[in-house]
Amino acid sequence: MRRYHLFHSKACELRSLPVQEVDAATLVKEGQVLLQSGLLGGLLLCVNNHYMVVLASDMSYSLESETLGSLAWRKAIFIPEQLSSEELMTKWLKQPTDVPIITNAAGQFLAMLEPLAVAGAIHDELIKMRAYLDSVLNQVNESVCGIDRLHRVVMWNPKAEELYGVNADSILTHRIEDFFSNLRVSNCMHEKKELKGHYHQPCEGTHVLINSAPVMAGEEVLGGLSVEKDITEVVQLNQELTRASSQVKLLEQEIKKMSGQDDAFRKLIGRSQTIRNLISFGKKVSVTDATILLRGESGTGKELLARAIHQNSHRHLFPFIVVNCGAIPANLFESELFGYEGGAFTGADRKGKPGMFELANGGTLFLDEIGEMPVEMQVKLLRVLQEGTYYRVGGSQPVQVNVRVLAATHRDLETMISRGQFREDLYYRLNVVSLEIPPLRDRREDIPELVHLFLQEFSPKYDKSINKLEPAVMTSFLDYSWPGNVRELKNAVERLVVLTEGETIDEQSLPENLRRNTYISVVTSPVTQGKLMSVAVEAEKQLILKTLQQVRGNRSEAARVLGIPRSTLYYKLRQLGIPAKG
Repeated sequence: MRRYHLFHSKACELRSLPVQEVDAATLVKEGQVLLQSGLLGGLLLCVNNHYMVVLASDMSYSLESETLGSLAWRKAIFIPEQLSSEELMTKWLKQPTDVPIITNAAGQFLAMLEPLAVAGAIHDELIKMRAYLDSVLNQVNESVCGIDRLHRVVMWNPKAEELYGVNADSILTHRIEDFFSNLRVSNCMHEKKELKGHYHQPCEGTHVLINSAPVMAGEEVLGGLSVEKDITEVVQLNQELTRASSQVKLLEQEIKKMSGQDDAFRKLIGRSQTIRNLISFGKKVSVTDATILLRGESGTGKELLARAIHQNSHRHLFPFIVVNCGAIPANLFESELFGYEGGAFTGADRKGKPGMFELANGGTLFLDEIGEMPVEMQVKLLRVLQEGTYYRVGGSQPVQVNVRVLAATHRDLETMISRGQFREDLYYRLNVVSLEIPPLRDRREDIPELVHLFLQEFSPKYDKSINKLEPAVMTSFLDYSWPGNVRELKNAVERLVVLTEGETIDEQSLPENLRRNTYISVVTSPVTQGKLMSVAVEAEKQLILKTLQQVRGNRSEAARVLGIPRSTLYYKLRQLGIPAKG
């Protein structure tokens, strides 16, 4: 049995008197002479192969001629000198009429224990144990309560008085139910089970963590004990912290709104349903740490969407690092991504260099054109995504990073996998969430708004005051297929701003590819086949109708987008037979 304390003395330390072994045929007279000196506690003799003890009192009324063997009726019980007094008592109480004889390791008889002396020693130990117990109860910072089998309080320390405001003199010897309800200590006692670190609210305004268990003596239940740690202050502080955190969150939301972080997707311009769906889904996944694969043609705005996702995430205060996988030479790919130790290769910086993963730690790493990554690097990237660790080039110590990875490509990764150009396992690891950005030709209704936005951006840049477009220019924009998508549109508007001298962009300023594409689109349309004038009128009508659809029938907004006065728009509506309202 495990022991956690040592109070009891050894058997040899208890008060005792020497014992002398004699022959069983020794006369009572001789025995009396031996014991009259008072130096011996008793006489030990062997009778019928059993050791017996004769005390002076046993010979008081005996004849001097009798033998000691005829008087011997006290059996000897032998106790090793190293046995504790606690163990001695356990053994002795099984045979209380026997006389304890202390023996050494060799089995030699050393002394005889006097019952009254042993009782006195045990009393002294009881006082010592009680002193230690009282000191423990006074010093611990937990409330201690003990009850007996009748639920009477037998232990109530100063911390319990302080916690519950109940004086020990008032509660000791009384049933605990007279003071408290919903008790854990009595439940544990009757169910013979322990409770560890259980949260409990014994009374209003008091919060504790309770440890409770039955008090056992072997299989017998003597009572119950509970030790309770006061956590009222901690609970109250936590409640205050929760309230403060709520206020901080509200302030953070206000700061986000003021800084624009709350609307990180505002740069994704467009009112088409496809763009609205893309933004809505992007906001949902941005607040997670899921790996995202952005797919779409070149120039559709994959990096813009990646930045919005990062800015709308909990990582927005940490770096957003962009890696163009198509612009890094294959032999430098590993050192660029993972960095290198000093002197790792010829020409390497002696101090070493951190890689892109290390620079993005805590934030987001955007791997643009992931389809261009060399196959041998793909397996190393997969390891980082799975384990969050990697080794610098020339390094032997693992580097731990916490990075969210966003990847983008315009290539058909599924075909590349079938050709062995892209690892299938990496594809599935990157493609946790996939976002497809539509090409500009599939959302032509967004073109007028984008054109207006780019005009506002480039006019001040080049010190121009351009605020109008000829209808034919917008028609060209709407009919063009835009293989370069938004990037090509932006470059086209910038070129027009640079080349335009006045306040209006006319058709003559359009680049050749736009005019040729528009001409082919218009003259091959079944609706507009016929005379040149009919073609021009129909083109103008179609442009106005598309613009009105884009601005949801708002005539003032349509006039602004078309770059004409509102009165002119109403005139054209009448001339072309387009209803002014509805």
